[in-house]
Amino acid sequence: MLPPEIHTVVGIDVAKQAPVVCALEAPSGALRHKPSRIEATAAGYALLRSWWASWGNPEQTVMGLEATGPLWEPLYDTLTRAGYTVLVLNPRQTASWASSLGLRAKTDGIDAQLLARGLLAGLARASTLPSEAVQALRTLTRARRDLIQTRTATRQRLHDELVTLFPEFVRFLPTLPGRADLGEPAVLALLSTSSSAHALAQVSLDELTTTLERVSSARWGHEQAQALQALACRSTASTRAVSARSLVARTLAQQLQELAVHVAELEAAIADLLHDDADGQRLQAIPGIGPLNAATIRAELGDITRFQRVDEVVAYAGLDPRTRQSGAFIGQKQLSKRGPGALRHALYLAAFVAARCVPEWRTRNERLLARGHAKKEAYTILARALLRVIYHLLRTGDAYDPALLNPSSPATTG
Repeated sequence: MLPPEIHTVVGIDVAKQAPVVCALEAPSGALRHKPSRIEATAAGYALLRSWWASWGNPEQTVMGLEATGPLWEPLYDTLTRAGYTVLVLNPRQTASWASSLGLRAKTDGIDAQLLARGLLAGLARASTLPSEAVQALRTLTRARRDLIQTRTATRQRLHDELVTLFPEFVRFLPTLPGRADLGEPAVLALLSTSSSAHALAQVSLDELTTTLERVSSARWGHEQAQALQALACRSTASTRAVSARSLVARTLAQQLQELAVHVAELEAAIADLLHDDADGQRLQAIPGIGPLNAATIRAELGDITRFQRVDEVVAYAGLDPRTRQSGAFIGQKQLSKRGPGALRHALYLAAFVAARCVPEWRTRNERLLARGHAKKEAYTILARALLRVIYHLLRTGDAYDPALLNPSSPATTG
């Protein structure tokens, strides 16, 4: 229930253009301010200030916002700077309120009033807001993942174009000194100027040699140029839409070059943040966890103190096994996969590296395999065990100690 000093509860359905505000009296629940829109501008916030001035002192008011992406942040800052208690609510939590009330319609006004009613009933459980460091790492790591996905898709598209423009080219790349591929900056620099067998066959050998020397910083020269041009002259490349396809390939190669620059910028910013973050440094001391994995785990896990027990953090990561059972049917155990997928992926990669490179984790992995677990299942179990270690170290501030893992005891599935 609400404290007795609270006289007003306010639900705000946040939106990009026009949030909706609804206020109820406490504890009666009488409508104090019907659902009304405000513009998400300085003028709209000024209008909201004129409303809350009539609702009593900040100490007598509780407000609730739904955590819809980042849209709640500007309004949250405005309200908290004015001294109001503001609860940021999980959308799953508020959806359960609507389900329990049997609401069939969904409008912004109904949503705002629903938030106020949930606050009034004392049902609200505020979300834990990330610290500045966690928020910064979360922003950077998620942006980097987006760029990596874009890079992967773009590289595949470039490969597909080369299948028609110069099908022998991709197979030629591993023969170059350094075993190049389509991610090699020198290869992208070459393709951004000449992207078809037709173009490479027409250019003079001296010019091609000079180009290869320039893009590869002299790693490739006359011998490679001669081999590449010989391939181009006898290529089985398509002769259809060569000009258009060449333009597309050059564009894709240039896009990959730009993406590499942006990814490097993000990774440099992530490294700077980790350098000054104690928990980030502590994570990197754990076997299998490098800087980028540490940043992802730190960003997606957030403040570890918000979890009271280790089982809570395992469930948050979606690494808790769930059994499907109904009557005589008993299904196989599967992971709940409820939490951030990026966190599970980072933990799985860390477990994979640790099982291959770290003696105490390799021993645990071998025992799991000997007990009949499949490789992926064993890595998942190790990821869960690694998360338990992370939870302990971040909670206590202790240093990683391989002796505490007690590799001589049977590995558990917990």
